[in-house]
Amino acid sequence: MESYNMVTVLQRCQVSPPPGTTSEKSLPLTFFDLRMVDSSVKLLFFFECTSISKNHFLESIIPSLKQSLSLSLKYYYPFAGNLIFPPNSGKPEIRYLERDSASLIFAESSSDFIHLTGKQTRDTTEFLSFLPQLPPESMSHDALVVPISSFQVTLFPDSGICVGLHLRHEIGDGSSVVKSFLKTWASITKAGGDATFLSGEFVPYYDRTRLRDPEGLEFETIVWNVLEKAKEEWSQPHHLKPNNKVRATFVISHATAQQLKKLVLGRYPFPSHISTFTVTCGYVWSCLAKARAACGKDDNEMAHFVTEMDCRSRLDPPLPATYFGNCVLPSVACAKTAQLKGSDGFVIGAKSIGDAIHKSLHHTGGVLKTVKNLGLQWAAASKGWLLESFSSPKFKMYDIDFGWGRLKTNEDLSIDDCEAIAVGDGQNEGETEIIVSNPKPIMDAFVSIFSFGLQTLDEEVKKLGANDFIRSKI
Repeated sequence: MESYNMVTVLQRCQVSPPPGTTSEKSLPLTFFDLRMVDSSVKLLFFFECTSISKNHFLESIIPSLKQSLSLSLKYYYPFAGNLIFPPNSGKPEIRYLERDSASLIFAESSSDFIHLTGKQTRDTTEFLSFLPQLPPESMSHDALVVPISSFQVTLFPDSGICVGLHLRHEIGDGSSVVKSFLKTWASITKAGGDATFLSGEFVPYYDRTRLRDPEGLEFETIVWNVLEKAKEEWSQPHHLKPNNKVRATFVISHATAQQLKKLVLGRYPFPSHISTFTVTCGYVWSCLAKARAACGKDDNEMAHFVTEMDCRSRLDPPLPATYFGNCVLPSVACAKTAQLKGSDGFVIGAKSIGDAIHKSLHHTGGVLKTVKNLGLQWAAASKGWLLESFSSPKFKMYDIDFGWGRLKTNEDLSIDDCEAIAVGDGQNEGETEIIVSNPKPIMDAFVSIFSFGLQTLDEEVKKLGANDFIRSKI
């Protein structure tokens, strides 16, 4: 056994699909995948289970997880494969060869499980030891071979278990990774290795031929020609690095979301798009703008808020919900930072996000037509303050069940790499959770501003007076 940071590694192994079940396969990277070449997925899932001892973990949990992961890889073979960069600057692809495998680490930690799974401010470096490093790249027949995935399961004796995923984002978006693969692995584990439920709608759909290139713009070629020039940078392993940030989780209840909607409708009776997601993100965006300004950040710059839209059902023809890969496009909202930190900042932020989503969803000619303007949008966003939104309440994280007990909390460590928040479902019905990661001075200001805003929310709503129209809209 070896020690690394706050964990003791109990076992390292490589897991492949069951012998003879998966032939050699390759998947070309679509335009949607190529957008993600410089990104990685870093997720932690903490399950509270006070009845699992170290002996039970070693004798029962580890063999069960190996078997269930192997069965899952039979259907989700890309997780066992590699990203292949052929010689002569050819486009990369995901390739699975017989006996390819996924890295799986089992570890033990004496860290405080209750502290780690709380919602209070915590140092981001406290979580790094529960996320595995991606295996190193290699060369094969002059092609660069980059491993795609690495998994780690960490036991907190008599307290809980953490499942960590570290993936190259090229493999798929949140719908593919969480809603499909992870829930499949968990369900097979809970069922004691029974994978018979994996049929029909539960089997991943890999066909790329239905992803048509609108207007013959050759998006893949255009994007690859740009990315290929910087291949030496983004093709390298995505190492885990400490940073100077802290993280905390904030909750918006269903009742609070309804109050926030009332404020938006009171100012803009006919918004193009309003939802729990838009008002939640608008409120957080405004609070962060105020926190940044309180810490001396430029409040005259333009602010951009980016959220990714699932395009599966919005393509023509639509793709099945089980399509595996990346199939999201960004919706970019913009507002002046000075406006966001003003008294109407939340309302302006929520409306801007709603307008951007509505525009993307109802673009003439379909959502793919928005691709032509992505370059200009990102160029503009990079000149100001850019805040991204990761994850989605639609992933239903708290439904993930390995059979050890209900999910206590989850952490998206990807938001530590940039300015981003993670927005997901909450532990209770109708709740929305927001994970925020920032330098401590900004976080301290944000906590105060966020809490004060919610405390005065009822008073703000009362100022609107009784309004039957507003009540009917929510």
